Amino acid sequence: MWHGFSPPREADTSIRCKACGGNLQARRTCHEAHLYCPACRERRELSDYLAHMDEALERFLEALNCDRI
Repeated sequence: MWHGFSPPREADTSIRCKACGGNLQARRTCHEAHLYCPACRERRELSDYLAHMDEALERFLEALNCDRI
């Protein structure tokens, strides 16, 4: 059985959604990471928000395997 480090599945960020202004969440699946807006209930692409990256998103992405980004 594997007992290694498991990165978090989601993290709250201070990055604002371009559509509604709500705070985005960083989320991951087994194969990729993305941003999600709880207010709009829409998925957002990381590439659209990289210029606005905050410390929470940076820590979240640091914990992921590179093939998920």
